[in-house]
Amino acid sequence: MPTEIGNWTVHPLETGDFRLDGGAMMGSVPKVLWNKTNPADEYNRIDLSLRCLLLENGVHRILVETGMGSKLSSKFKYMFHVVQDDDPLTNALRKAGFEKNDITHVILTHLHFDHSGGATETDQNGEIIPSFPNATYFISKRNWDAGMNPNPRDRASYLRENYECLMNSGQLQLLDDDSLVVEGISTISVDGHTAGQQLVKIQDSGETLVFVADLIPLKSHLKLPWIMGYDLNAQLTLKEKAVFLDQASSKNWWLWFYHDPASVMVKIIKDEKYFTVIEEIIREGSTQES
Repeated sequence: MPTEIGNWTVHPLETGDFRLDGGAMMGSVPKVLWNKTNPADEYNRIDLSLRCLLLENGVHRILVETGMGSKLSSKFKYMFHVVQDDDPLTNALRKAGFEKNDITHVILTHLHFDHSGGATETDQNGEIIPSFPNATYFISKRNWDAGMNPNPRDRASYLRENYECLMNSGQLQLLDDDSLVVEGISTISVDGHTAGQQLVKIQDSGETLVFVADLIPLKSHLKLPWIMGYDLNAQLTLKEKAVFLDQASSKNWWLWFYHDPASVMVKIIKDEKYFTVIEEIIREGSTQES
């Protein structure tokens, strides 16, 4: 990698790794099953990645997701076993040959801290500012409302310092459901995980890639009943996954994982029970089965 989707060059930006409770990540699935594919540590946590997506076509340089960012306290890093550089996005972008000033668009699937943390940073005066001064940030209207007025169930996942200043900076564009961002890049709205989550679909020259965010956070979640305990509406997630995966299978889409520690993206076909991976791109240097 990078690879190509039509005229878009696709760069994976590995901005760090962290851990969350395996039971919470797998919901009602027994540990005896999920521990085979996603082994837990002594605190029952499993490995997760923070794999952002950079798209560029010579005109636009579009960043999908921003990782956890550089504003984390030592306590926070310890709690979630965060392993990343001090400035993870800057370093990941430079590895791909870019700087933060080069980014023209930032698309956030939703505003949970592990997806939006890098959208803002602290300047030399201690003020929180947008991390990408030349970019427009795209967030769904309904998820912006959820982030600004979170319900008790997922309040701990929405941290205003990660996004509140975007409105005052004039760089925020709120999207309706299922919107076009630029030609060939659109959103798919899903609500089971949290209100107004938007998957990102890249379609060009007969190829399609979808950034599946927290609808399918890990390759293990390709199994329909494997649904996170974090999801606000597991039954709705099940319905959304079934519809989406049927379409992805029949249309031969690439599916991009944000959180899988080993698998970057896959193509699938429907089998008698669930879905089978037929093509896969593995994270560079990974030896883990996920």
